[in-house]
Amino acid sequence: MTLRPPRVVIVIDGGEQWSFWARRALFRAGRVWGGAGLAVVPHHDGEVHPVLLRACQAYDPDYVVTYPPTVGDLEFFDPGWFQITSADGDCVTGEERLRLLEQASAEVVPVQTDAAARDQIAAECSTYQTSEHGELHEAIEILGENDVQHFPTVLNMQSTWHGSVLACPSDWGGALGAAVACYAGVAAPPARDASEPEITGEVRKDIASWLLGNAGATPPNELLWHPTSALGIDTAAATTANDRTMTHLLPITAGFPHRQTGLLVLGDTAEDFALSRLWRLTFGTAHWLPSVLGVSEEHVPWPIERGVTRIARRLNEHAGKLAITSMSLSHTELTEARAHLRAARPVTNPAPARNTDLDVLTSQNLPWKQSATVSLAVNDQWDSIVTIPVTVDDMATTRMAAPLPPPILTHPELAAQSDTNWHVDVQWRPGQAVRRRGLDSLALFADRPTMMQTWARSSRDGVTYQAQRYDLVVAGTRNENRLARVALRDLSLQAWVAAKGTEHGLQVRVSDAGRRATLLADMLGGRQSYTELFGGVLLPALRAMLPKSASTTAAYPDRQGIALSAGEGVLSFAGICARTPNLPKDEVRRRIDAASRAGVIRRGLVLRCATCEHKQFQTIDNISQRWTCQRCDALSDLDQWSWKAPNDEPIWFYDLHPVGRQVLRDNGHVPALLSTYLRNKQNPRNTFDDVAEVEFVKDGQPEVELDLVTYTDDTITVAECKSSGNDLVGRSGRAEITKKCTAASRIRADQLVFATTAERWTSASRSTIETTTQNYSSWRPAGAPKVVLIAGLGTDDVSAEVSGSN
Repeated sequence: MTLRPPRVVIVIDGGEQWSFWARRALFRAGRVWGGAGLAVVPHHDGEVHPVLLRACQAYDPDYVVTYPPTVGDLEFFDPGWFQITSADGDCVTGEERLRLLEQASAEVVPVQTDAAARDQIAAECSTYQTSEHGELHEAIEILGENDVQHFPTVLNMQSTWHGSVLACPSDWGGALGAAVACYAGVAAPPARDASEPEITGEVRKDIASWLLGNAGATPPNELLWHPTSALGIDTAAATTANDRTMTHLLPITAGFPHRQTGLLVLGDTAEDFALSRLWRLTFGTAHWLPSVLGVSEEHVPWPIERGVTRIARRLNEHAGKLAITSMSLSHTELTEARAHLRAARPVTNPAPARNTDLDVLTSQNLPWKQSATVSLAVNDQWDSIVTIPVTVDDMATTRMAAPLPPPILTHPELAAQSDTNWHVDVQWRPGQAVRRRGLDSLALFADRPTMMQTWARSSRDGVTYQAQRYDLVVAGTRNENRLARVALRDLSLQAWVAAKGTEHGLQVRVSDAGRRATLLADMLGGRQSYTELFGGVLLPALRAMLPKSASTTAAYPDRQGIALSAGEGVLSFAGICARTPNLPKDEVRRRIDAASRAGVIRRGLVLRCATCEHKQFQTIDNISQRWTCQRCDALSDLDQWSWKAPNDEPIWFYDLHPVGRQVLRDNGHVPALLSTYLRNKQNPRNTFDDVAEVEFVKDGQPEVELDLVTYTDDTITVAECKSSGNDLVGRSGRAEITKKCTAASRIRADQLVFATTAERWTSASRSTIETTTQNYSSWRPAGAPKVVLIAGLGTDDVSAEVSGSN
């Protein structure tokens, strides 16, 4: 369990006045406990850039809020905006209008485009939400001036620093004002008429050095904000407005901080500012260098070249890298900027261990799945390990059999602060549930309560819930009993897919093919054992048990099998080994014995009945000196006439369970082959979960069947599996692909895979897949999933390519 302050995205207008709106939002954040960790995201006419939507997904906010402007703000930037009519319907003008304007100046005005952008971000994230009348509703939407229920006021805490701080001056606007505000915070309300400040070259160097964290950097005196008249403050030792929001908090890193990518963001737009802040809040290393700092000048200021070199070297020490990127500059411009920075910082130590080179990454290619994430947490309460009894249901979902202990704040000051509200991250060890991607709060509780104690959500760390209870709390209740004690559940992939279907009014059930695969998986002891058998190296031997001919000579010319009928044959151990030449015999024996113990492969003899002369396979469990014919029930002796050859002793043969034969006849092995391929492509340290052959059903009628859904490394993959490379063509092919696109969008898949056992997809199928997925109009605002075409499953020459990559 980790206790922490709220994580919030504040939506602003990204138009011409974006710097003011950003600084205004950061001023509000500067009064919130944990406000240094709040993000600011711009929009244009209600639309948020898809890259920033993906950044918000990675940041994982508890709330996405608007911070409505005031009447005074809107009137300042759009003179004449404020209009009011008198009782007779005429517009009030002159002194009366000015008087009314002054009275209404502080009133907030909700903006429709802000709300639209907020909804767009929230739909791509995993905020607190629950279902009501078939629609999901969130916990909060607007950030108010006096809203302390969700956003505790840090300035009321005794140990908060109330003296002079480093902050963006109220009359600094433009990109430089936004950069300083992002780094240090805002202590005084920003001036609406603030513009890009005019500063000396030395002051600019001091600011650049400080923003890049150079050793010994001293911020200029211009950045000091004094709550009262104060003199003699050492800026090198001064705290920032952001720092004082960190009372009893500290940044923590979850995961392994190796091979991390740090960003150097260029450009002067609101999106460049937002990307830099989101990346820093989520992954730890990001620096925004707007042009006003001199990064594009002929002679790059020395603090920039020194700072960039230091940051790159620090990342390289942990096998990481520093990349140059931008939301507003093209790849060509970024490449030129990298060359310009290279020329400004000659390599003095070219050893690979001290590499300081920069990668160029366009914003569309940023790696959003880093090995470690950063967030704020309550000091000394970010690693509480709790042991809870659990139960596991038939869908492999783990449920807490007892509630978690109350999430009590142990520091006396925090405990005594009546308006403090905090959040609890619960990380299961081990955990299996799909993270983020939105989920009804009720789906996360061990039992679906009629009245929720509190809100819960699927988060990047597992499950997050609000510490305070929101059900009936009687006056006078002890503080400890005002806290939620929740029992949660860790959803299996199958249960999670079912929960996502419920959000869209759909039921999810296992198809007929899926039930057969599930039966075999249960017999074998799990889904992984099933895919290893039906999608692994023994598959050629299993498929050889379905001969096309009823003639043994035609079906098994090597005389290592017997055809009992067309489609039903058995193999000797030598026949199995011959069909798995890359597997040592002792390993073949181990796998055959394991499948035999499970009953999926059956050992026995091929015998003839002495009465009806029917050739049949008799399992070892049914064989005795007198055995019973399957056709006529006559008894026969176990002698050489019944097994025919050889003359000495009969040969043991191996048969496949009838359900296994049906799976192969229906090409059910293709999803198993793909599952095995995808599992082997993953880092073995990552958990891998999959579910196959599930149907989305509406009003009893199947809408779409998903051959395979996998989850690993926080990546959801939806796959369509075919035994032919020419199955997805024409109108029927387009309809099938469209259904898969709809399903992938509903469950927020990261990859949509089309896989076949054929050597390649035909050009007609490829064209249909590419055209249909590209023209699909209902992809989520963050963008379409990656579409991958895989061919040659089950061979040594599997090919995989991203659709449209050429």
